[in-house]
Amino acid sequence: MSKRRVPGPGWPLLAASALAMAVACASSKAGSGDPDGGPVDAAVYDAENPCANVTCDGLAYCDDTGTCQPYPECTPPPDAGVGDDAGVNPEPGTGTCPDGQVCRNGVCLPDDQDFDHDGYPASSDCDETNGMIHPGAPEICNGLDDDCQFGVDNGDPVALCENDPTGSVCENGSCGCLPGTFDLDPTIPNCECVAAPLLEQGTTCADAIDVGDLFDSGQMATVTGNLVPMGRRTWYRFRGGDLPDTTCDNLHVRAWLADNPGDQFRIGVARGACDENLVADLTDYEWATDFRASINGTLSGECPCTAAGGTPQQNVSTCADDSAYYYVVVERTSGVLTCDSYQIELSNGVYDTP
Repeated sequence: MSKRRVPGPGWPLLAASALAMAVACASSKAGSGDPDGGPVDAAVYDAENPCANVTCDGLAYCDDTGTCQPYPECTPPPDAGVGDDAGVNPEPGTGTCPDGQVCRNGVCLPDDQDFDHDGYPASSDCDETNGMIHPGAPEICNGLDDDCQFGVDNGDPVALCENDPTGSVCENGSCGCLPGTFDLDPTIPNCECVAAPLLEQGTTCADAIDVGDLFDSGQMATVTGNLVPMGRRTWYRFRGGDLPDTTCDNLHVRAWLADNPGDQFRIGVARGACDENLVADLTDYEWATDFRASINGTLSGECPCTAAGGTPQQNVSTCADDSAYYYVVVERTSGVLTCDSYQIELSNGVYDTP
């Protein structure tokens, strides 16, 4: 007589325990093999995105191993540069990329992605590393193509630097003026005032601008400038030459502001030696020997005069050589800075003492 095992009361518990063990075993092996054909059902592993918790900075992407990789460089055309030349804001045609990608910042980017989160995809955004640069952005003076119009600092010249205190002209990516030029009229976007003389000229008495010799035969020279910027002093020097005389010395040195717009300039003159602390409080200066008169009780002047080595005459001076260097400094009186120019006339033997 055959016998058959009949499940007893404990069977359900044994069966449940075996099922749990099988599930546990399967779970322990899930993903332990190739993710596309593991030894067990790998559905859980395949569904997991290796880049789900990966954030790539800059122009990089997450590959199928969960590693950030830089996007490949654009292929430059034969006449295009590489490296830095293929950098920020490349114009259309500066590099080639596969279909669906566009050359931006020197690399090939998916044309439908917005890397800098400015609301514009790479297809229309000329710089995917700067969220302030995109079509329609205001153009500012910074050396960049802010509005993606493929031109640097090409916006409204007034708006580019209207809020910058250093100047209202955009030069080389910054607001201001080129050395030696100044913007004294903020209503017009240009550096209309050119410093005269050059900023490095005549800055001290020792480095005074040399005008040359002016002899008492009636020679004259003029110098001009504008003393921009404020606080500037400019120095000139010349030699007042005294030619040999036998009867009357014609030496009469004069330095005066022949043109002084708005009465805004003053001069100071030192004879014979430099004086860096010379005060400029004059508009006219004279030093002469073409007269004969009593000055403070002393008979002065050399007109008339007798030749050196001749017979002395009563109350007549000897015709001496009174040649000397003259140092002239000009400065601006306090007031509003302008680009107006002064003109200083320097002469010797042109004017006569009354």
